[in-house]
Amino acid sequence: MEHLLTIVREYILIPHAYAAPSEKFIQLMERINDNVINPIIIILFAAAFVLFTVGLYNLFGNQDNTDAMEKGKRHMVWGVVGMAIMISVFGIMRFITGSIGVSNVNPETQIDASVLVQPSSR
Repeated sequence: MEHLLTIVREYILIPHAYAAPSEKFIQLMERINDNVINPIIIILFAAAFVLFTVGLYNLFGNQDNTDAMEKGKRHMVWGVVGMAIMISVFGIMRFITGSIGVSNVNPETQIDASVLVQPSSR
């Protein structure tokens, strides 16, 4: 048992303490994530959604033109692929930032729901 505690102390706890990122590094990563990476992901996701929507329009708007329908199908496929990639990138970023201790990947906004509910006047 003593041997196990020595292994845990020397190979897990001590290196973890020395490898902890500094507070300034965490703040820098949070700012980069909030101001650069998340907006890029959102813009690219929106572009993929627009491409998918254009593909829907081409597919259903041009029933008589087979070339336009094929183009619409391709746009839809690449739009879905783009959205899947952006969701994957967001998940990978959450994993990486969670691993290094940055907690502000996508800050949750708290909404006070009591202002939305009006009391009934009976």
